[in-house]
Amino acid sequence: MAVRTELHIKNRRGSLVGGLIFIFIGAVMLAWRLNISLPVWEDLYPFGFILLGLASAYRIRGRGYHDGVFGTVFFLSLGAFFLLRNYGFIAYFHSWPVFPIAVGLGLMAQFVFVPKQWGLLIPGAALVLFGVALLMEELDYWHFYDIARFWPLILIAFGVGMLLNAWRQRT
Repeated sequence: MAVRTELHIKNRRGSLVGGLIFIFIGAVMLAWRLNISLPVWEDLYPFGFILLGLASAYRIRGRGYHDGVFGTVFFLSLGAFFLLRNYGFIAYFHSWPVFPIAVGLGLMAQFVFVPKQWGLLIPGAALVLFGVALLMEELDYWHFYDIARFWPLILIAFGVGMLLNAWRQRT
């Protein structure tokens, strides 16, 4: 009986997603045929990141699943950054330094929800610091080559994080 109920829920979710996809495609095609101008992709893609983050947050809400915390923080931080950048709230620059920051924030958020995973905190903080350093260079506040010789510290931080995680799991 439980298997049948689970299959029923999966089928209902599948038909919901399929229905939403058909509605979206039909609305876009209708707007195109009626010569209604739609927003361009550059204006909309930050909302895609935000929707992915909210969907991940909905998945973990009230269910005790902490696996979605990383995705929630990762996608919400990317969506917020691109939204602020595309609408002129922050200066335009190449966006690739934001990705290590988003990954680091996701790892640190995962640690906040699962404190037993100490191995996530140090690599997360290292990625955030690395991304901020790249961002500072991108905005021309300082030059990364001044400290580029210290990049092995990132490897050391990852190693310390792995050791702390192994040590915490044994105790």
